[in-house]
Amino acid sequence: MALNVKELLATGLLELCEKQSLESITIKQLLEVSHVSKQSFYNHFLDKNDLIQYIYLTRVIPGFDDPSKKINFYESMVEVFKRMKKYHQFMKQALLLEGQNCLKDYIFEHCKTFDLQFHQERYGKTPMPDTLRFATEYHAMASSSMSISWILSDMPASCEEMARLITDMRGVGMEKLFVDGDIKGNPYQ
Repeated sequence: MALNVKELLATGLLELCEKQSLESITIKQLLEVSHVSKQSFYNHFLDKNDLIQYIYLTRVIPGFDDPSKKINFYESMVEVFKRMKKYHQFMKQALLLEGQNCLKDYIFEHCKTFDLQFHQERYGKTPMPDTLRFATEYHAMASSSMSISWILSDMPASCEEMARLITDMRGVGMEKLFVDGDIKGNPYQ
């Protein structure tokens, strides 16, 4: 059975994150704990931030943006928030890291890309109008910001409450914006 180097490194980083700050963890420490060579690390990841994004995609939001899966937005958000809670210390520390390739910027871009695709699929083959595009990007940024704020403030609201608030806010005005789309109505109901 072949070793999954990416998973070894992800597990190693999460283990180290329980003992020390994510910012202070070096690649050398990660290689020692995961028993992976430096060359193998760089064959799979650009840097520590790239590994952090991998953990986010595979452990925090796995399958969320799988195009083959029809999602219920609220239920999917509840599951994501539960995983954010499970990996709270990792997520909080990762979101405090700044600079090139940081998780915060990645989340903003990933959410915007997902939302644009999600709305375009519902709108149909015709490109979505500028007003829908603007609303989509606005809601993506707002949802990301509120989720990040929730994580950084030690998650004062429940996962279900956060998912409900974000889902409800995303739906405001959507019926009007989807009136000419293939699938009419609020995509968040």
